[in-house]
Amino acid sequence: MNEEYIVKQLSSLRGIKPDSDFANSSKLRIIYQTSQRPGGVLMIAQGLSASLSIGLVIVFFAFIAILGASSLRSPLSPTLESVSGDLAAEADDVNSTIDIRLEEMQYVADVATKTLVRSNQSDESNSPDEEIDHLLDEAINL
Repeated sequence: MNEEYIVKQLSSLRGIKPDSDFANSSKLRIIYQTSQRPGGVLMIAQGLSASLSIGLVIVFFAFIAILGASSLRSPLSPTLESVSGDLAAEADDVNSTIDIRLEEMQYVADVATKTLVRSNQSDESNSPDEEIDHLLDEAINL
């Protein structure tokens, strides 16, 4: 096939024209297709409507999730009142323990002071046996 043959075939095909019915139906299809497309404002309104509905669905599910989480949290986690009550009880226990320790330390300090005073007095006395007897009497009387 040479080029001249192809050119002759193409020139003979140039003469082919559509039927008038076909041409009219094609024109009508094109016209109706373009008019069925939504305009700019209508397209924006549809886009906003879809976005708004999706946003509302997301907010609805978030609201449900928050309510569900708050209702599940109450039985599983302790309330603030029970935590503060537990802390108050523990603080009272610690305070009573500290008070007992302080009382013991005061008692030991008092005994040490009395012993020191008596030991000074016993240094003034001449007999070591008298000092021992005196200390034993104090120990018995405590």
